[in-house]
This record gives sequence, C-alpha cells and structure tokens, in this order.
Amino acid sequence: MHLVAASDEQQLQRDALTYSEWGKLLSPQGYAAREQRLRAHPWSRSDMRTWLLCGEDGGVLASCETFRTRSFLRNDEGSLVPGDSFAIASVFTEERLRGHGYATRLMDLLAAELERQPHAHAALLFSDVGPRIYARSGYQELPAWDWHLPPAPGNPGEPVDSLLREEDLATALGRLRLPEVPFFFWPTPAQLDWHLERGRIYVEHLGCSLPPSVGANAGASTILWGLTGRSAELTVLMLDARSPSEAQALLEAARREASRSGLSRVVVWEEPSHAPLLPRLQGEGATRVARDGSLPMVRPLRPGLPLSPLLPTPPRGLWV
Repeated sequence: MHLVAASDEQQLQRDALTYSEWGKLLSPQGYAAREQRLRAHPWSRSDMRTWLLCGEDGGVLASCETFRTRSFLRNDEGSLVPGDSFAIASVFTEERLRGHGYATRLMDLLAAELERQPHAHAALLFSDVGPRIYARSGYQELPAWDWHLPPAPGNPGEPVDSLLREEDLATALGRLRLPEVPFFFWPTPAQLDWHLERGRIYVEHLGCSLPPSVGANAGASTILWGLTGRSAELTVLMLDARSPSEAQALLEAARREASRSGLSRVVVWEEPSHAPLLPRLQGEGATRVARDGSLPMVRPLRPGLPLSPLLPTPPRGLWV
C-alpha cells in the first residue's frame, strides 16, 4: 500500500462516494457543487490536499484531506517560533472495504509524509468516531465540552461597543490574545472565512437567515461567530473575554444575533481561557454538555513537542 495525492478527477470520484456520509440536506449534485466550491476557497486553494491510500493494483482503499494551519512553539527564551501544522478531515473508507485497517494505515503513512514537511509541528483532527481508531496512530485526545445558549430577543448591537462585518475579520483576529502556553494552533482570517463560506452554502437549505454580523467587540474583548454548516446554529469561532462583564456582553450579543437570524441556539466550545466565565450564564438557560462528535486529537510531528496537559483545547475556528 502507498500514499498518493489525488488528482482533480480523483477528488470528484471521492465526492460521489462520500456523499452518503456527509451529504446531509443536499442532493448529490448539490453536495458535489459544495465540495468544489469549498476547494475553490482561497484557504483551500493554498493549503488543502486530498490524499489516497492505494493498493498494489492502484485501487483506492481510503482517503482524507489535509489543511495546512498555523501553529506556534515557544523557545527557551519565551519567543514564539511559527511553524506548520496540518488539520486532517474527511477520513473515509467505503463500507465494503472497512474492517481491514485501511484507515489506520492511511493515518500512519500520512503522518510519515507530514513529518518530512519543513517546519512541521503537529497534526490535528476532530474525530466523530471516538478516540480509539486514531489513538492507534499516536493521536492524543483533548477535553471536549460545549455550552449551548438559547437565543434572546433584542438588538445584538446594544450590549456591545460594535458589531463586526466580514471585512473586519483580519482586524478582529489581530485583537485576540495569543495563548500563554508552550504550543498552540492559530487560524488565519482566510481559515475563518472558510467557515463562513460553509454557512453561505447551507443557508438556503436551513430556513434561516445568514447572520449580518460575524462577531462583536466589548471593551478589550472580542468574539467571532458564524453560521458554519448544516445546522441552524450560531457557532462561536473565537472568544477572547477579558472580564466576566465583557464575556456576558459578547455572549448576549451572540444570543440576540441568533434570534434575529432565526437560529436555534448559540454553541460555544469551552476553552481554558474562558471556562471560568461560562458558568455565570447557567442562570440564563445555558447548559454545559459533553461534545457529541468533533473530539479534538493531536499527534506530534516532531520530537519533544509539548502536548496534553499543556496544550489548550483548540477553538472552533480551527475545526475542519
């Protein structure tokens, strides 16, 4: 067995097979158009590849995608050293080929390929099938808790200093504090816009509106959000809350934006930086739940990379 990068034609062939797994809400033609549209996004064009595990006869046994994402490692002096990490998505084996260890072999060969990349730090994935299959290939799971907040009536702009538009993504991302940890992943504005592109694709199928804002500022604090996929939810992509009052203002704005756009709830991935602030919201109907799917898992691609328990749970903006 060997690993190859897929051609454009092979990517289209995989689209036809993966529709049954990830084509919810879309027709086969709509799903194929979605995949081509996402691959045409600037972030995908520069940083995505589709990989195939092939048998000796050339037949495809399994496939996945990788997206290059930024990561930072602190050196002994405390300075940040940028590098490349790789988010892995869409790991797929046809049903008739399952049970033979092909997905594990794919992940092992892919890790060896990525280790050879210059400045490689780590591989990151979000498992919907639990940790076991990826633990075989050296991946470690990270904590995964969500907060669900109900929509709230009102003007989203009232609790905050300003609402943000799509053209504000880069400036807003630049306001966020970088984690004070030995190693972390960090998205680019194009990566966050890729999430918003998913919302632009799905909004016509969900019976809701595309949120007119993508986040808010309150004091020194910033939140970024969006309709990001096939559920009518407002998903918080990034949250940097400097105080309890600013956290409450930002999340109240998110709840109001969800209500204005006809979305069912606000979903916040719990991170160490803002975990102490979220229980204050329980009196307002917020609930903390163990995440159902999208379990974050990380594999080092270089010796000595500091991981759990030092690695923070990645923000939702890093999901693929």
